[in-house]
Amino acid sequence: MAISNQTVLKKMSSEIQEAMLKHGDDQQVREHVRSVKLLADLFLEQETTTTQQAPTVNEPTVEEVRKMMGANEPAPSKQKKEEPIDHDDANGSSIFDF
Repeated sequence: MAISNQTVLKKMSSEIQEAMLKHGDDQQVREHVRSVKLLADLFLEQETTTTQQAPTVNEPTVEEVRKMMGANEPAPSKQKKEEPIDHDDANGSSIFDF
């Protein structure tokens, strides 16, 4: 439910009038001024939410998607083949061969 700007302004006006009538009681004046401040914040918040536009979201390009998926990573030039270490007691290239 949206509150019209006119309603907020009328309420602010009535709070100011109440504050002016209670000019002898500082505590009451502060309460009315605090109400006016809250109503002003509400009014300004409504104004900014109606003028703000949704942020634009750019779709990723094909190149960006490829980079994200890792397609542009350079292929390994040569697979480094390790030479097996020749141990007298070993039966094979696996560390589990006994």
